[in-house]
Parts: sequence; structure tokens; C-alpha cells
Amino acid sequence: MTYISEVERHQLLDLMVIAQQRLDTLKEIVSTTNDSCSGTDIRLAIGDAITPLNIAYEAAESL
Repeated sequence: MTYISEVERHQLLDLMVIAQQRLDTLKEIVSTTNDSCSGTDIRLAIGDAITPLNIAYEAAESL
């Protein structure tokens, strides 16, 4: 098992908070959107939600 410093732990937790906020936004968009741009709105929100998770994944690879 790899030791994770407090700084690294807080950075990962911060990324998880951002990811959760974006997932909440995605959930809201999916539940409320219903117009001609719905598909685009949902795809953009998915991309926004995935970004902090990808950053966290890359940061965790070095651990």
C-alpha cells in the first residue's frame, strides 16, 4: 500500500468535491432539459463532470 501525503489527499478530495458538484449539475440538466439543445447540453455536462475525475485519475496514477 502506498502512503498518501496529506497534501495529496486534500488535492484528491478537492477534485472529488468538484466532480460531485458537476455530477449534481449533470443530474439537474438531465432532469430539466427538454428542448432542441438537450443532447448538446447533456453531452457538455457529461464532459464537465468527467474532467475532474480524469485529473484525479492521472494524479492517483503516480501514487
